[in-house]
Amino acid sequence: MGNFSTKILKAWLSIPRWFRMFIPTAVTIYVLWTLLINGIKNIFQINSQSLIISLIASAIILFIFYKFNKKTENKGENNLD
Repeated sequence: MGNFSTKILKAWLSIPRWFRMFIPTAVTIYVLWTLLINGIKNIFQINSQSLIISLIASAIILFIFYKFNKKTENKGENNLD
């Protein structure tokens, strides 16, 4: 490991663990909360074109999750034998 990498590692390890975990968690909660509030504000201003696009995007995402979940369930069943 280089000298610069060692300094970065020492600086990172000198930060308390609770603080390293708190900052990303707080930022994530803030972003999700902001998206939720903006979503609630905009839900009453939706038009038909936005609704159709949202439904298509949701169907695609649901299909991808379904395919992924089906593959992982099959792998789990084979390991039980």
